[in-house]
Amino acid sequence: MKVQIQNVQQIYKGFIQLDEATLQFEKFNGTMSRAVRRINVYRGDAVAVLLFDSLRSCCYFVRQFRYPVFTVEPQNAWPLEVVAGSVESNDGLLVTAIREVEEEAGFRITGDQLVAIGRCYPSPGGTSERIFLYAVDVANATRVNDGGGLTAEEEDIQVIELSESQVHQRFINNEFCDAKTLLCLHWYFSRQPNRSEV
Repeated sequence: MKVQIQNVQQIYKGFIQLDEATLQFEKFNGTMSRAVRRINVYRGDAVAVLLFDSLRSCCYFVRQFRYPVFTVEPQNAWPLEVVAGSVESNDGLLVTAIREVEEEAGFRITGDQLVAIGRCYPSPGGTSERIFLYAVDVANATRVNDGGGLTAEEEDIQVIELSESQVHQRFINNEFCDAKTLLCLHWYFSRQPNRSEV
């Protein structure tokens, strides 16, 4: 399939980058589309990590204020999420995952403890952001601090521990609304044969 980029203009650059492209793309019948304008919100790549404890049968989540959610559902502006963070320019995926797990939840892990789940585009019609999904069993990990994020970045993160049964109940009641968290939980429960309802 062909894509012909005619022009790309940067509209905004800050925490995110907003680009507008004029392009044509090959349609399924083999012809080229007319010139269309498309927007891309560029945020780079990110990682998300589900923390679970196989010995205690629990999972750890984080909560923090999310302004975009507040604009449409103020009552849900502190959603339960898996640990996540953006990949910085000189860091790889595993380095980022290790750093975010310690900063947000206080667990010190190593790269070989991380299990790759997959990747997702949270909103492929609007952003090129890719989120690489991982899980880690923290049963034998060292808890080096209480987590909570970085004060220098005005992060105010609450760490929430839920038993597996509590997580499952919230899952089937549709109480989780964050996409990366839902995908991680699908993976988590699909590994357990007694969870046939997921």
